[in-house]
Amino acid sequence: MMAVLEQIFLNFDTMLLVLARISGIVFVSMIFGRRNVPAVFYIGLIISLSYILVAYYPLFGQSSLEINSYAQLAFLTIRELTIGAIMGYINLLMFSALLLLAGQLIDTHIGFGVVSVVDPQHNIQIPLIGNFYNVLALVLFFAVNGHHSLIRLLVYSYEIMPPGKVGIDSGISIIMLNMFIESFVLGVKLAVPVIASALLAEVVFGILIRVMPQMNIFIIGLPFKILLGLTILFLMVPIYIDLFEGIFYDMFKAIKNVIQGMGIQ
Repeated sequence: MMAVLEQIFLNFDTMLLVLARISGIVFVSMIFGRRNVPAVFYIGLIISLSYILVAYYPLFGQSSLEINSYAQLAFLTIRELTIGAIMGYINLLMFSALLLLAGQLIDTHIGFGVVSVVDPQHNIQIPLIGNFYNVLALVLFFAVNGHHSLIRLLVYSYEIMPPGKVGIDSGISIIMLNMFIESFVLGVKLAVPVIASALLAEVVFGILIRVMPQMNIFIIGLPFKILLGLTILFLMVPIYIDLFEGIFYDMFKAIKNVIQGMGIQ
């Protein structure tokens, strides 16, 4: 332990860059960056991960930084913080597709459009079904040890990008754009089964109202669509579980592609 502490003091500038990158992914990521978690937990997690990297990974041996001014150190620190934030943003983007887009589409079509709950993570109103998707995805993410995979990708980033030696390729913007498009398509795909059932119910009620004009479609139709939508939603949960595992795999692959898009300067 004393040897590790000695290395930290001798390479304090590198240690600061390590802390910056880890801070970026912790604060932006949907997994670690929960606002309802005490700040002490964040600080302890960041320091613990940094210490483990320094103690058990040959980090200082890869990096021979020549920092000549505080301005250069500040620039490198901001750049490392940005790298971590980009990695965390991809994680946030995938969960936002489940939380906001898919949930809003389903709520609108089954009659929950005016119902919302407060999300403590973003301090905004979110769809009711979106909150269900979010909780399901979070539970499954931890069940398949996704948080371990995220930490392994963080460690892998130091193999490709030692602290302070990062080159940002123009192809990263294309990767990020594709991730945004894929998340939008993903949100629509998740909502399609429930939306299709709601549209089918609309067709059935359209036929019924032609056959029985005296039927009050507004009193019967809304509860039926809610019941039908929730039934389809819960019947789809086993399929969603398999689908989420594929989503997590694509997310980790995208983070790895972004890491590989940056190299040693």
